[in-house]
Amino acid sequence: MDGQDGRRRPVRVAFHTLGCRLNRYDTETMMARLSGGPADGLACEIVDWDAAADVYVLNSCTVTARADQKARQTLREARRRNPAAKVVVTGCYAQAQPAALSALAGVDGVFGVGERDAIADWLPRVLAADAPLLEVGRPERARPLPGPQTRLSGADRTRAHVKIQDGCDLRCAFCLVWRARGRSRSRAAQEILAEIADLQARGVPEIVLTGVHLGAYGRDVGPAAGLPALLTAILERFPDLRVRLGSLHPDDLGEPLLKLYAERPHLQPYLHVSLQSGADGVLARMRRPYTAAAVVGAVEAAAAARPGIGIGADVIAGFPGETEADFRATLDLAVSLPLAYLHVFPFSPRPGTPAAAMTPVPPVVVRERAARLTAAGRDLQRRFEDGLLGAWQEAVVESPRRADGWLPATTGNFATVLVPDGWVPGDLVLARPDGRRGGLLCATVVQRSRGLVPSPAAVAASGRGGGR
Repeated sequence: MDGQDGRRRPVRVAFHTLGCRLNRYDTETMMARLSGGPADGLACEIVDWDAAADVYVLNSCTVTARADQKARQTLREARRRNPAAKVVVTGCYAQAQPAALSALAGVDGVFGVGERDAIADWLPRVLAADAPLLEVGRPERARPLPGPQTRLSGADRTRAHVKIQDGCDLRCAFCLVWRARGRSRSRAAQEILAEIADLQARGVPEIVLTGVHLGAYGRDVGPAAGLPALLTAILERFPDLRVRLGSLHPDDLGEPLLKLYAERPHLQPYLHVSLQSGADGVLARMRRPYTAAAVVGAVEAAAAARPGIGIGADVIAGFPGETEADFRATLDLAVSLPLAYLHVFPFSPRPGTPAAAMTPVPPVVVRERAARLTAAGRDLQRRFEDGLLGAWQEAVVESPRRADGWLPATTGNFATVLVPDGWVPGDLVLARPDGRRGGLLCATVVQRSRGLVPSPAAVAASGRGGGR
Protein backbone atom coordinates (compact mmCIF):
# COMPACT_ATOMS: atom_id res chain seq x y z
CA MET A 1 0.00 0.00 0.00
CA ASP A 2 1.30 3.48 -0.83
CA GLY A 3 1.57 6.10 1.92
CA GLN A 4 1.15 9.86 1.57
CA ASP A 5 4.87 10.23 0.88
CA GLY A 6 4.68 7.75 -2.01
CA ARG A 7 6.57 5.04 -0.15
CA ARG A 8 5.17 1.58 0.12
CA ARG A 9 3.86 0.95 3.64
CA PRO A 10 2.87 -2.35 5.23
CA VAL A 11 -0.69 -3.50 4.77
CA ARG A 12 -2.59 -2.99 8.02
CA VAL A 13 -4.43 -6.18 8.96
CA ALA A 14 -6.84 -6.42 11.90
CA PHE A 15 -8.08 -9.67 13.42
CA HIS A 16 -11.07 -10.39 15.63
CA THR A 17 -12.03 -13.71 17.23
CA LEU A 18 -15.46 -14.99 18.19
CA GLY A 19 -16.00 -18.17 20.16
CA CYS A 20 -13.74 -20.61 21.94
CA ARG A 21 -10.12 -20.81 23.05
CA LEU A 22 -9.36 -22.91 20.00
CA ASN A 23 -10.47 -20.07 17.75
CA ARG A 24 -8.19 -17.69 19.65
CA TYR A 25 -5.31 -20.06 19.06
CA ASP A 26 -6.10 -20.25 15.35
CA THR A 27 -6.20 -16.45 15.18
CA GLU A 28 -2.80 -16.22 16.86
CA THR A 29 -1.44 -18.66 14.30
CA MET A 30 -2.76 -16.59 11.38
CA MET A 31 -1.35 -13.42 12.93
CA ALA A 32 2.02 -15.09 13.44
CA ARG A 33 2.24 -16.02 9.78
CA LEU A 34 1.33 -12.54 8.54
CA SER A 35 3.58 -10.70 11.00
CA GLY A 36 6.51 -13.07 10.54
CA GLY A 37 7.62 -11.64 7.20
CA PRO A 38 6.43 -10.52 3.75
CA ALA A 39 3.79 -12.64 2.03
CA ASP A 40 4.80 -12.74 -1.65
CA GLY A 41 6.59 -9.45 -1.13
CA LEU A 42 3.73 -7.87 0.80
CA ALA A 43 4.67 -6.73 4.30
CA CYS A 44 1.85 -6.75 6.86
CA GLU A 45 1.34 -4.88 10.11
CA ILE A 46 -1.08 -6.28 12.69
CA VAL A 47 -3.33 -3.55 14.13
CA ASP A 48 -6.21 -3.48 16.59
CA TRP A 49 -9.65 -4.42 15.34
CA ASP A 50 -11.03 -0.95 16.06
CA ALA A 51 -8.24 0.73 14.08
CA ALA A 52 -8.42 1.89 10.46
CA ALA A 53 -7.16 -1.23 8.71
CA ASP A 54 -6.72 -2.23 5.07
CA VAL A 55 -7.93 -5.76 5.75
CA TYR A 56 -10.27 -7.06 8.48
CA VAL A 57 -10.18 -10.79 9.23
CA LEU A 58 -12.96 -12.23 11.38
CA ASN A 59 -12.45 -15.72 12.82
CA SER A 60 -16.05 -16.81 13.32
CA CYS A 61 -17.96 -19.24 15.51
CA THR A 62 -21.12 -21.19 14.67
CA VAL A 63 -21.92 -22.89 17.96
CA THR A 64 -25.34 -21.15 18.10
CA ALA A 65 -27.56 -19.10 15.81
CA ARG A 66 -26.67 -16.11 17.98
CA ALA A 67 -23.00 -16.68 17.17
CA ASP A 68 -23.82 -16.43 13.45
CA GLN A 69 -25.75 -13.23 14.08
CA LYS A 70 -22.83 -11.78 16.03
CA ALA A 71 -20.49 -12.61 13.16
CA ARG A 72 -22.66 -10.79 10.62
CA GLN A 73 -22.95 -7.77 12.89
CA THR A 74 -19.17 -7.68 13.40
CA LEU A 75 -18.55 -7.86 9.65
CA ARG A 76 -20.90 -4.93 9.03
CA GLU A 77 -19.12 -2.89 11.71
CA ALA A 78 -15.75 -3.53 10.05
CA ARG A 79 -17.09 -2.44 6.66
CA ARG A 80 -18.46 0.79 8.16
CA ARG A 81 -15.13 1.49 9.84
CA ASN A 82 -13.32 1.56 6.50
CA PRO A 83 -15.49 1.09 3.39
CA ALA A 84 -12.36 0.74 1.24
CA ALA A 85 -10.97 -2.16 3.26
CA LYS A 86 -11.14 -5.82 2.34
CA VAL A 87 -13.31 -7.84 4.74
CA VAL A 88 -12.54 -11.51 5.23
CA VAL A 89 -14.32 -14.18 7.28
CA THR A 90 -12.94 -17.55 8.27
CA GLY A 91 -13.62 -20.12 10.98
CA CYS A 92 -16.52 -22.44 11.69
CA TYR A 93 -19.33 -20.22 10.36
CA ALA A 94 -17.40 -19.74 7.13
CA GLN A 95 -16.96 -23.49 6.82
CA ALA A 96 -20.57 -24.36 7.64
CA GLN A 97 -22.34 -21.69 5.56
CA PRO A 98 -19.97 -20.27 2.93
CA ALA A 99 -22.69 -19.43 0.40
CA ALA A 100 -24.65 -17.34 2.90
CA LEU A 101 -21.56 -15.39 3.90
CA SER A 102 -20.30 -14.86 0.36
CA ALA A 103 -23.70 -13.36 -0.49
CA LEU A 104 -23.37 -10.70 2.21
CA ALA A 105 -22.66 -7.23 0.88
CA GLY A 106 -19.14 -6.10 1.68
CA VAL A 107 -17.59 -9.54 2.27
CA ASP A 108 -14.57 -10.00 0.01
CA GLY A 109 -13.27 -13.40 1.06
CA VAL A 110 -14.66 -16.51 2.74
CA PHE A 111 -12.14 -19.09 3.93
CA GLY A 112 -13.07 -22.42 5.47
CA VAL A 113 -11.32 -24.06 8.37
CA GLY A 114 -8.92 -25.83 6.02
CA GLU A 115 -8.01 -22.65 4.12
CA ARG A 116 -6.98 -20.29 6.92
CA ASP A 117 -3.32 -20.43 5.93
CA ALA A 118 -4.29 -19.40 2.39
CA ILE A 119 -5.26 -15.92 3.59
CA ALA A 120 -1.59 -14.86 3.60
CA ASP A 121 -1.23 -15.99 -0.02
CA TRP A 122 -4.56 -14.43 -1.00
CA LEU A 123 -3.87 -10.91 0.25
CA PRO A 124 -1.29 -9.84 -2.40
CA ARG A 125 -3.53 -11.10 -5.21
CA VAL A 126 -6.75 -9.56 -4.01
CA LEU A 127 -5.16 -6.21 -3.15
CA ALA A 128 -3.48 -6.04 -6.53
CA ALA A 129 -6.43 -7.25 -8.58
CA ASP A 130 -9.17 -5.68 -6.47
CA ALA A 131 -11.28 -8.82 -6.93
CA PRO A 132 -13.02 -11.02 -4.38
CA LEU A 133 -12.11 -14.63 -3.89
CA LEU A 134 -14.07 -17.48 -2.32
CA GLU A 135 -12.08 -20.43 -1.00
CA VAL A 136 -13.98 -22.95 1.09
CA GLY A 137 -13.25 -26.65 1.27
CA ARG A 138 -13.58 -29.66 3.48
CA PRO A 139 -12.11 -29.28 6.99
CA GLU A 140 -10.18 -32.52 6.43
CA ARG A 141 -8.26 -30.68 3.72
CA ALA A 142 -6.62 -28.64 6.42
CA ARG A 143 -2.87 -28.66 6.41
CA PRO A 144 -1.16 -30.40 9.32
CA LEU A 145 -2.00 -28.76 12.63
CA PRO A 146 0.33 -25.76 13.02
CA GLY A 147 3.74 -25.84 14.60
CA PRO A 148 5.24 -23.48 17.19
CA GLN A 149 4.36 -20.12 15.73
CA THR A 150 2.03 -18.62 18.32
CA ARG A 151 2.20 -14.84 18.31
CA LEU A 152 2.27 -13.17 21.72
CA SER A 153 1.02 -9.68 22.47
CA GLY A 154 1.71 -7.96 25.78
CA ALA A 155 -1.63 -9.12 27.17
CA ASP A 156 -0.96 -12.71 26.08
CA ARG A 157 2.23 -13.14 28.08
CA THR A 158 0.38 -14.28 31.18
CA ARG A 159 -1.09 -17.33 29.46
CA ALA A 160 -0.83 -18.97 26.04
CA HIS A 161 -3.10 -21.51 24.38
CA VAL A 162 -1.65 -24.57 22.68
CA LYS A 163 -3.86 -26.53 20.31
CA ILE A 164 -3.33 -30.28 20.65
CA GLN A 165 -6.42 -31.55 18.84
CA ASP A 166 -9.01 -30.39 16.31
CA GLY A 167 -12.31 -31.73 15.02
CA CYS A 168 -14.84 -34.02 16.68
CA ASP A 169 -16.20 -37.51 16.05
CA LEU A 170 -19.28 -36.95 18.21
CA ARG A 171 -22.43 -35.67 16.56
CA CYS A 172 -24.35 -34.02 19.36
CA ALA A 173 -27.88 -33.09 18.37
CA PHE A 174 -27.43 -29.35 18.98
CA CYS A 175 -23.99 -28.89 17.39
CA LEU A 176 -22.56 -28.15 13.94
CA VAL A 177 -18.94 -27.81 15.02
CA TRP A 178 -18.18 -31.42 14.07
CA ARG A 179 -19.29 -30.60 10.52
CA ALA A 180 -17.32 -27.36 10.39
CA ARG A 181 -14.07 -28.73 11.81
CA GLY A 182 -14.20 -32.30 10.52
CA ARG A 183 -13.09 -35.52 12.15
CA SER A 184 -10.98 -35.60 15.30
CA ARG A 185 -7.28 -35.13 14.54
CA SER A 186 -4.47 -35.18 17.08
CA ARG A 187 -1.32 -33.14 16.76
CA ALA A 188 2.04 -34.91 17.05
CA ALA A 189 3.37 -34.90 20.61
CA GLN A 190 6.83 -33.70 19.52
CA GLU A 191 5.31 -30.67 17.77
CA ILE A 192 3.33 -29.83 20.90
CA LEU A 193 6.41 -30.12 23.10
CA ALA A 194 8.40 -27.94 20.70
CA GLU A 195 5.75 -25.21 20.80
CA ILE A 196 5.61 -25.30 24.59
CA ALA A 197 9.39 -25.04 24.79
CA ASP A 198 9.25 -21.98 22.54
CA LEU A 199 6.57 -20.37 24.70
CA GLN A 200 8.46 -21.04 27.92
CA ALA A 201 11.62 -19.55 26.40
CA ARG A 202 9.62 -16.38 25.71
CA GLY A 203 8.68 -16.12 29.37
CA VAL A 204 5.10 -17.43 29.32
CA PRO A 205 4.35 -18.75 32.83
CA GLU A 206 1.24 -20.77 31.94
CA ILE A 207 -0.14 -22.74 29.02
CA VAL A 208 -3.67 -23.96 28.34
CA LEU A 209 -4.10 -27.12 26.26
CA THR A 210 -7.08 -26.73 23.94
CA GLY A 211 -9.05 -28.73 21.41
CA VAL A 212 -12.59 -29.23 20.14
CA HIS A 213 -12.84 -32.53 22.03
CA LEU A 214 -9.76 -32.39 24.22
CA GLY A 215 -10.36 -35.77 25.82
CA ALA A 216 -10.25 -37.44 22.39
CA TYR A 217 -6.58 -36.55 21.99
CA GLY A 218 -4.59 -39.52 20.72
CA ARG A 219 -7.53 -41.79 19.96
CA ASP A 220 -6.75 -41.50 16.25
CA VAL A 221 -3.13 -42.49 16.94
CA GLY A 222 -3.31 -45.46 19.32
CA PRO A 223 -4.42 -46.62 22.78
CA ALA A 224 -1.16 -45.52 24.43
CA ALA A 225 -1.22 -42.01 22.98
CA GLY A 226 -4.08 -40.46 24.92
CA LEU A 227 -4.33 -37.21 26.84
CA PRO A 228 -2.85 -38.60 30.11
CA ALA A 229 0.26 -39.78 28.24
CA LEU A 230 0.74 -36.41 26.54
CA LEU A 231 0.13 -34.55 29.78
CA THR A 232 2.66 -36.71 31.60
CA ALA A 233 5.30 -35.90 28.97
CA ILE A 234 4.57 -32.16 29.26
CA LEU A 235 4.64 -32.15 33.06
CA GLU A 236 7.91 -34.07 33.19
CA ARG A 237 9.70 -31.97 30.59
CA PHE A 238 8.49 -28.59 31.92
CA PRO A 239 8.42 -28.90 35.73
CA ASP A 240 8.36 -25.12 36.27
CA LEU A 241 5.54 -24.34 33.86
CA ARG A 242 1.94 -23.99 34.96
CA VAL A 243 -0.30 -26.22 32.83
CA ARG A 244 -4.05 -25.92 32.51
CA LEU A 245 -6.59 -27.95 30.54
CA GLY A 246 -9.48 -26.65 28.48
CA SER A 247 -12.99 -28.12 28.52
CA LEU A 248 -13.45 -31.85 29.06
CA HIS A 249 -16.41 -34.23 28.98
CA PRO A 250 -17.29 -35.98 32.26
CA ASP A 251 -16.34 -39.35 30.76
CA ASP A 252 -12.85 -37.99 30.03
CA LEU A 253 -12.10 -37.76 33.77
CA GLY A 254 -10.75 -41.26 34.22
CA GLU A 255 -8.34 -42.51 36.86
CA PRO A 256 -5.11 -41.89 34.87
CA LEU A 257 -5.97 -38.20 34.40
CA LEU A 258 -7.15 -37.66 37.97
CA LYS A 259 -3.97 -39.34 39.25
CA LEU A 260 -1.99 -36.57 37.55
CA TYR A 261 -4.14 -33.94 39.24
CA ALA A 262 -3.46 -35.58 42.58
CA GLU A 263 0.30 -35.89 42.11
CA ARG A 264 1.49 -33.01 39.92
CA PRO A 265 1.28 -29.58 41.58
CA HIS A 266 2.02 -27.58 38.43
CA LEU A 267 -1.03 -29.10 36.73
CA GLN A 268 -3.34 -26.31 37.75
CA PRO A 269 -6.25 -27.25 40.07
CA TYR A 270 -8.94 -26.35 37.55
CA LEU A 271 -11.36 -28.24 35.33
CA HIS A 272 -14.16 -27.11 33.05
CA VAL A 273 -16.70 -29.86 32.43
CA SER A 274 -19.21 -30.01 29.58
CA LEU A 275 -22.20 -31.07 31.71
CA GLN A 276 -25.14 -29.70 29.62
CA SER A 277 -27.97 -31.39 31.57
CA GLY A 278 -28.67 -33.36 34.73
CA ALA A 279 -31.57 -35.33 33.22
CA ASP A 280 -30.79 -38.61 31.48
CA GLY A 281 -33.63 -38.23 28.99
CA VAL A 282 -32.33 -34.84 27.88
CA LEU A 283 -28.76 -36.12 27.67
CA ALA A 284 -29.96 -38.96 25.44
CA ARG A 285 -31.79 -36.55 23.09
CA MET A 286 -28.68 -34.39 23.03
CA ARG A 287 -26.69 -37.51 22.04
CA ARG A 288 -24.26 -36.95 24.89
CA PRO A 289 -22.14 -40.04 25.69
CA TYR A 290 -22.71 -40.09 29.48
CA THR A 291 -25.41 -40.12 32.15
CA ALA A 292 -26.17 -37.80 35.06
CA ALA A 293 -24.75 -40.40 37.45
CA ALA A 294 -21.49 -40.37 35.49
CA VAL A 295 -21.35 -36.59 35.88
CA VAL A 296 -21.74 -36.88 39.65
CA GLY A 297 -19.07 -39.58 39.87
CA ALA A 298 -16.59 -37.66 37.71
CA VAL A 299 -16.95 -34.31 39.50
CA GLU A 300 -16.81 -35.84 42.97
CA ALA A 301 -13.75 -37.92 42.01
CA ALA A 302 -11.99 -34.80 40.70
CA ALA A 303 -12.77 -32.88 43.89
CA ALA A 304 -11.41 -35.75 45.98
CA ALA A 305 -8.25 -36.06 43.87
CA ARG A 306 -7.30 -32.39 44.24
CA PRO A 307 -8.74 -30.55 47.26
CA GLY A 308 -9.47 -26.92 46.42
CA ILE A 309 -9.85 -27.59 42.70
CA GLY A 310 -12.06 -25.14 40.82
CA ILE A 311 -14.56 -26.98 38.64
CA GLY A 312 -16.81 -25.10 36.22
CA ALA A 313 -19.57 -26.54 34.06
CA ASP A 314 -21.44 -25.74 30.85
CA VAL A 315 -25.22 -26.13 31.10
CA ILE A 316 -27.88 -25.73 28.42
CA ALA A 317 -31.25 -24.34 29.56
CA GLY A 318 -34.44 -25.26 27.70
CA PHE A 319 -33.27 -27.97 25.34
CA PRO A 320 -36.22 -29.23 23.24
CA GLY A 321 -38.46 -31.51 25.22
CA GLU A 322 -37.01 -30.44 28.57
CA THR A 323 -39.77 -30.66 31.17
CA GLU A 324 -39.89 -28.80 34.46
CA ALA A 325 -38.84 -32.04 36.15
CA ASP A 326 -35.88 -32.34 33.76
CA PHE A 327 -34.87 -28.78 34.49
CA ARG A 328 -35.23 -29.32 38.23
CA ALA A 329 -32.97 -32.39 37.96
CA THR A 330 -30.33 -30.25 36.26
CA LEU A 331 -30.62 -27.47 38.81
CA ASP A 332 -30.55 -29.86 41.76
CA LEU A 333 -27.55 -31.69 40.32
CA ALA A 334 -25.60 -28.46 39.77
CA VAL A 335 -26.14 -27.07 43.27
CA SER A 336 -25.33 -30.42 44.89
CA LEU A 337 -21.92 -30.73 43.23
CA PRO A 338 -18.67 -29.03 44.35
CA LEU A 339 -18.73 -26.60 41.42
CA ALA A 340 -17.09 -23.17 41.29
CA TYR A 341 -19.36 -21.66 38.62
CA LEU A 342 -21.82 -22.40 35.82
CA HIS A 343 -21.57 -21.26 32.21
CA VAL A 344 -25.23 -21.12 31.16
CA PHE A 345 -26.40 -21.31 27.53
CA PRO A 346 -30.07 -20.61 26.77
CA PHE A 347 -30.91 -23.07 24.00
CA SER A 348 -31.33 -21.55 20.56
CA PRO A 349 -32.11 -23.76 17.55
CA ARG A 350 -29.20 -24.26 15.17
CA PRO A 351 -30.44 -24.76 11.58
CA GLY A 352 -29.19 -28.02 10.17
CA THR A 353 -29.01 -29.86 13.50
CA PRO A 354 -31.39 -32.60 14.72
CA ALA A 355 -32.32 -30.44 17.71
CA ALA A 356 -33.71 -27.74 15.40
CA ALA A 357 -36.42 -30.17 14.29
CA MET A 358 -37.44 -31.14 17.82
CA THR A 359 -40.41 -29.64 19.67
CA PRO A 360 -39.06 -26.44 21.26
CA VAL A 361 -39.51 -25.17 24.77
CA PRO A 362 -41.30 -21.78 24.70
CA PRO A 363 -38.71 -18.94 24.59
CA VAL A 364 -40.09 -17.32 27.74
CA VAL A 365 -39.56 -20.60 29.61
CA VAL A 366 -36.03 -20.94 28.21
CA ARG A 367 -35.17 -17.46 29.44
CA GLU A 368 -36.68 -18.10 32.87
CA ARG A 369 -34.78 -21.36 33.31
CA ALA A 370 -31.54 -19.78 32.13
CA ALA A 371 -32.02 -17.01 34.69
CA ARG A 372 -32.55 -19.53 37.48
CA LEU A 373 -29.43 -21.46 36.50
CA THR A 374 -27.43 -18.23 36.27
CA ALA A 375 -28.54 -17.24 39.77
CA ALA A 376 -27.55 -20.68 41.05
CA GLY A 377 -24.18 -20.27 39.35
CA ARG A 378 -23.60 -16.98 41.18
CA ASP A 379 -24.33 -18.70 44.48
CA LEU A 380 -21.91 -21.51 43.63
CA GLN A 381 -19.20 -19.01 42.74
CA ARG A 382 -19.72 -17.07 45.96
CA ARG A 383 -19.56 -20.28 47.99
CA PHE A 384 -16.36 -21.35 46.26
CA GLU A 385 -14.68 -17.96 46.64
CA ASP A 386 -15.64 -17.69 50.32
CA GLY A 387 -13.69 -20.90 50.81
CA LEU A 388 -10.55 -19.16 49.52
CA LEU A 389 -10.61 -16.36 52.12
CA GLY A 390 -7.58 -16.53 54.38
CA ALA A 391 -5.85 -19.24 52.33
CA TRP A 392 -2.66 -18.65 50.33
CA GLN A 393 -3.12 -18.94 46.59
CA GLU A 394 -0.53 -18.82 43.84
CA ALA A 395 -1.76 -16.49 41.10
CA VAL A 396 -0.52 -14.94 37.88
CA VAL A 397 -0.98 -11.17 37.58
CA GLU A 398 -3.10 -10.13 34.61
CA SER A 399 -3.83 -6.87 32.80
CA PRO A 400 -5.11 -4.26 32.47
CA ARG A 401 -4.71 -2.30 35.68
CA ARG A 402 -8.04 -1.08 37.02
CA ALA A 403 -8.84 2.60 37.42
CA ASP A 404 -8.57 2.22 41.21
CA GLY A 405 -5.00 0.91 40.89
CA TRP A 406 -5.75 -2.72 41.70
CA LEU A 407 -4.61 -5.50 39.38
CA PRO A 408 -6.53 -8.70 38.62
CA ALA A 409 -4.68 -11.95 39.24
CA THR A 410 -5.85 -15.46 38.34
CA THR A 411 -5.36 -18.25 40.85
CA GLY A 412 -4.57 -21.82 39.94
CA ASN A 413 -8.21 -22.76 40.53
CA PHE A 414 -9.26 -19.94 38.19
CA ALA A 415 -10.61 -17.44 40.69
CA THR A 416 -9.95 -13.74 40.18
CA VAL A 417 -8.22 -11.98 43.06
CA LEU A 418 -7.41 -8.26 43.06
CA VAL A 419 -3.88 -7.41 44.24
CA PRO A 420 -2.37 -3.98 44.99
CA ASP A 421 -0.36 -2.08 42.40
CA GLY A 422 3.35 -2.77 42.06
CA TRP A 423 3.30 -5.90 39.91
CA VAL A 424 3.43 -6.46 36.18
CA PRO A 425 1.43 -8.90 34.03
CA GLY A 426 2.99 -12.34 34.16
CA ASP A 427 4.32 -12.03 37.71
CA LEU A 428 3.65 -15.09 39.85
CA VAL A 429 2.57 -14.09 43.34
CA LEU A 430 1.31 -15.63 46.55
CA ALA A 431 -1.89 -13.85 47.53
CA ARG A 432 -4.03 -14.33 50.61
CA PRO A 433 -7.59 -13.14 49.90
CA ASP A 434 -8.89 -11.30 52.95
CA GLY A 435 -11.99 -9.49 51.70
CA ARG A 436 -13.90 -8.25 48.70
CA ARG A 437 -13.78 -5.16 46.54
CA GLY A 438 -16.68 -4.50 44.20
CA GLY A 439 -17.78 -8.10 44.56
CA LEU A 440 -14.35 -9.53 43.70
CA LEU A 441 -11.93 -11.17 46.08
CA CYS A 442 -9.05 -8.91 47.07
CA ALA A 443 -5.75 -9.60 48.80
CA THR A 444 -3.81 -6.98 50.73
CA VAL A 445 -1.10 -9.49 51.69
CA VAL A 446 0.88 -10.43 48.61
CA GLN A 447 4.40 -11.69 48.02
CA ARG A 448 6.37 -12.94 45.07
CA SER A 449 6.10 -16.66 44.42
CA ARG A 450 9.44 -18.41 44.22
CA GLY A 451 8.04 -21.54 42.65
CA LEU A 452 5.03 -23.75 42.97
CA VAL A 453 2.61 -22.73 45.66
CA PRO A 454 3.28 -24.39 49.01
CA SER A 455 0.50 -25.55 51.24
CA PRO A 456 -1.03 -22.94 53.58
CA ALA A 457 0.49 -24.84 56.50
CA ALA A 458 3.96 -24.62 54.97
CA VAL A 459 3.60 -20.88 54.39
CA ALA A 460 2.50 -20.33 57.99
CA ALA A 461 5.35 -22.46 59.32
CA SER A 462 7.90 -20.47 57.32
CA GLY A 463 6.95 -17.29 59.18
CA ARG A 464 6.46 -15.36 55.96
CA GLY A 465 3.80 -12.75 56.23
CA GLY A 466 3.16 -9.85 53.87
CA GLY A 467 5.55 -7.83 51.83
CA ARG A 468 7.33 -8.51 48.60
